[in-house]
Amino acid sequence: MRIKDSRSIMFSDTPVPDLFIQDMMPKLSGNAVKCYLFLNSVFHNGSRDATRADVADRLGISEAAVDESLLELQSMQLITVGDLDIAISDLKMHELLKRYRPVSSSLPGDIVERENLHEGRETMVNQINMTFFQGMMTFTWYDHIDRWFEGYGFDAEVMYALFQEAANHNRLDGPGYVIRIAEDWAAAGVKTYDQLSVYYSQFLEKNKLKALVGKRLRRHLSEYDLEDIDRWIDEYGYGKEIIEEALSKTRGASTPSVRFVSAILKDWHEQALKTIDDVRDYENKRQADITRTRGKSPYRRDNRDNFTQEEDLLPDDDAGFDTRMPRIITENDQDEINS
Repeated sequence: MRIKDSRSIMFSDTPVPDLFIQDMMPKLSGNAVKCYLFLNSVFHNGSRDATRADVADRLGISEAAVDESLLELQSMQLITVGDLDIAISDLKMHELLKRYRPVSSSLPGDIVERENLHEGRETMVNQINMTFFQGMMTFTWYDHIDRWFEGYGFDAEVMYALFQEAANHNRLDGPGYVIRIAEDWAAAGVKTYDQLSVYYSQFLEKNKLKALVGKRLRRHLSEYDLEDIDRWIDEYGYGKEIIEEALSKTRGASTPSVRFVSAILKDWHEQALKTIDDVRDYENKRQADITRTRGKSPYRRDNRDNFTQEEDLLPDDDAGFDTRMPRIITENDQDEINS
């Protein structure tokens, strides 16, 4: 027995989940979207029977295009194509099953703590939705936020700062940029807002050192140059004072290079030199050894005091690195958003 709908097609409606409109539709081809809407319409209205020829005729496309659209919809888990029928997936139930996690019995204190944690997260998610998406945040973002909370252990304030960082760079058009930032923060061990503050301080200090190197060497730094500088800081553990000492060895050179400075710093690192005094003692001893070997005046691998006044015309050390830490919204700010 086939169930029929007695309502006129003129006055009937076809419900389409917002999950499809916001998350699925932008990823589908035009024919696949038309095919999905038509299948939903047939399911909710009429005899619920439709052949490929019917679909092709109603949509004005070929049967081959219908087959391609059905395969595309099936690959997105929107439908299941069988030998005799087509089943339309329940997107809401599918989303619920993805989010559902069975919880074993817990102590009352654990339950209260977990509820308070989720309440704070839910409040922050709603705040992100209203602040950065005007209440229209797609379900894809909710999935990513859940994973970042669970996988990276971010506090609610860190999650808000993550979206503020992306908004500052106008990069909320898709999750790619935010995913990279979240991965960087997680790799640096950031979980709390205090840890994020330390991370930003170190990040800005590193950028200032990179600007200083570019200024002293009078060159634009390449990607490989930046990788070398990261090694000086992260692997060798050298700060501004020792890096400045190495940069001073390039004075007077016509084409100073990062590679030359890297060779000096690598030598100091291999000699286990940690402080500026260690470095200077090592250099003085090395020059004395060269003098004894050659029997002439000490050779110095630098030409100090040969900079001209042109250096004063170069940018400041922190030029172009005015990165601000994302600001956490206050209650007054939220009142202004809600008004």
